Amino acid sequence: MPPEFPSQGLPPLEAEVVVAAPVETVWTLLSDLRSMSERSPETVRMFIAAAPKVGSRGLNVNRKGAVVWPTTTRITRWKPPTHDGSAALAFHVGPTDVEWSYELTPEGSGTRVVERRTALPRAGLTVRLAGKWFMGGAENHDVDLLDGMHRTLDALRRDAEALG
Repeated sequence: MPPEFPSQGLPPLEAEVVVAAPVETVWTLLSDLRSMSERSPETVRMFIAAAPKVGSRGLNVNRKGAVVWPTTTRITRWKPPTHDGSAALAFHVGPTDVEWSYELTPEGSGTRVVERRTALPRAGLTVRLAGKWFMGGAENHDVDLLDGMHRTLDALRRDAEALG
């Protein structure tokens, strides 16, 4: 039987990569939210109702193996590259009540990209049951998510470096 959802939730996740391309190039790719499915192994599609900005809402379709499920999205941070050279994007995801974020900072002639998922709080019954029966347990899903974060960032790096 798969493990139970931990009573105290799960810790945050983080992955990073240095891209040999300027922040503006990386931002152009990252801020095209509809293309997220081209890089993220778990995201099938992101639907954003309007031009992305803080407060924009959307729907995501996710997949792990044969299991497909929807999540909601609300952009909580939208910071295109500014005078300091940095950029950032964050969105709240329901029903898990976590925030996913990307921070872009100049590093030499390239860009450091950090992807984070905040700590997963004690989840509601639906999320706990789905995690237990369809994801192999929440801890196992976090292992998959962290691997997916590295794969997403590697794909972003390859795409950005190809653009130059």
